[in-house]
Amino acid sequence: MQAQVKKSFEYAVITLLVCGFCLWQLISSTQDGEPPAGKLAVLGLGLLITGVMHCVFMMQIVQRTGRNVGVWFVAIVVFMPIGSAVLLALLLADGDDAQA
Repeated sequence: MQAQVKKSFEYAVITLLVCGFCLWQLISSTQDGEPPAGKLAVLGLGLLITGVMHCVFMMQIVQRTGRNVGVWFVAIVVFMPIGSAVLLALLLADGDDAQA
C-alpha cells in the first residue's frame, strides 16, 4: 500500500472508531433516563464531525488510488458503513496482491 494511501486509511479507521464510540455513548446515556442536553449536543457534534472526516479520508483514498470518484462518493456518503467497508476490503485485498 502506498504511504499516502496508508496514512489516509489509518485516519479513516480512527475516525470510524471515534464515531462508533460517540454513538455508543449517545445510546448508553439515553438509556439512563433524561441525559443533560449539553452531553447530547457534544455527542451529536462528535458524530457529525467524525462522520464527515471519515468520508473525507475515504474520498482521499479514492482519489489517490485512481478509482471512479462519482461512484465511490455515492457508495461512501449515501451507504456510509457499507460503502466504506467495501472500499477498505478492496484496499486490503489490493495490498495483499501487491505484496505477493
